[in-house]
Amino acid sequence: MRKEIRAIVLAMLFLPLLLLAGCGRTPQSREAGNTAVIGVLGVEPAPQGLRVYAGAESRASQPPAMYQGRGKTLAAAVEELSASGNAMVSCAHVEHILLAQTAAGSLEEVLSYAFQDPQQSTESQLWVVRTPALSQIFSGEQDPAQRMSVLRAAGKDKQGFVPVTLREAASALAEGDPLLIPALNVTGEGISFGGYALYKEGEFAAWLTGEAALGAALLKGDPIHWTDSVGDRAISLQSTGRRVEALWNGDTLAGLAVCCDLEGVVTGGWASGRGDRAYLEVKTARAMDAALKTMQRTAADGADLKGGAGLRNVLNWRRISEQWEGAFSSLTPEITVEITLEEP
Repeated sequence: MRKEIRAIVLAMLFLPLLLLAGCGRTPQSREAGNTAVIGVLGVEPAPQGLRVYAGAESRASQPPAMYQGRGKTLAAAVEELSASGNAMVSCAHVEHILLAQTAAGSLEEVLSYAFQDPQQSTESQLWVVRTPALSQIFSGEQDPAQRMSVLRAAGKDKQGFVPVTLREAASALAEGDPLLIPALNVTGEGISFGGYALYKEGEFAAWLTGEAALGAALLKGDPIHWTDSVGDRAISLQSTGRRVEALWNGDTLAGLAVCCDLEGVVTGGWASGRGDRAYLEVKTARAMDAALKTMQRTAADGADLKGGAGLRNVLNWRRISEQWEGAFSSLTPEITVEITLEEP
């Protein structure tokens, strides 16, 4: 009952705003005159409230502009941030919102704040940074706004991952669904894509990295592309679809069949070797199985496999919905990958 009430409250908060998503302005990330237009906003817990960081891209020979503020609420923290520095600071067109790994409990407040600002685009991207302190990337010579612009381009091109927008995150929370949020690693070389944070009921329940991150994207059905290798041969792979089917033992939901379709091209003028396709099919299926096991262990269907199974057989949708929550963690998976491999 508590979960249902929470879902209703979130729906009342977010769903009317989602109808206005197409009216949001296109996000921008640049400084105009003496106004610093913030492209990246970071949020982390602080004593008695929240701390926010903000970054605008560097211009010409000038260093990147960094700002920070703190307050009991996100709105208060942003107000303090906006009053800092010599330039006028505008947070009206933030392209990326970064949550520290300790800020899972602040996601609802972040979304509420963003959706109540009519100038904030609902297509801004949401990320989780695998560090408890965002000062690592909002200090010194770091240029988080410039680096996030690079990641935005990679996500737009679907280079191994597809970004999550504020609109998509709000929709998931309104429905009470788990959510896979792209995660970032912070190293001495800067910021890079580092897999996914699995968000469930106010916390990050698990992290999917390495092959599990690839598997998670494929379970979601994201049309990503990446390059793999077999021996000395590089093969470019493209996801073209995901099919999900519920498996039954009489009237009881017992298993889940997931099939992923890929297209591959051998690069560099090489011809494919014997067994290349079978090797890649097994390797990719293993990645998907690793991701699914993580989701089952945390009882969090972050890939909306229930929706996929229901669409596959709408006549069984009611039965699937009624049994899914109790059965998901123990469903027996059958994962297959089918690759169409083209020669150069």
